[in-house]
Amino acid sequence: MKQLKVSVNKKGKHDRKTADNDNPELRILLERLKKKGLNPMQMCQKLQEHKVAPPSGEIWSYDLVVDQCKKLKIN
Repeated sequence: MKQLKVSVNKKGKHDRKTADNDNPELRILLERLKKKGLNPMQMCQKLQEHKVAPPSGEIWSYDLVVDQCKKLKIN
């Protein structure tokens, strides 16, 4: 009879590590704005007011805020 070796990792361990390493400051900032109850358009306006640099070097837009929230897994 052959023996099998199995390696088990916790679910989501790898995904969380990559998302946290992207930009922790931006993640904290977006989480705070979301916690205040702001929608993505309001978040975009606040980021522009405070002159926060977007990761892609463009200007903040609704789509960019939504993409960053999805990428950083901010609900």
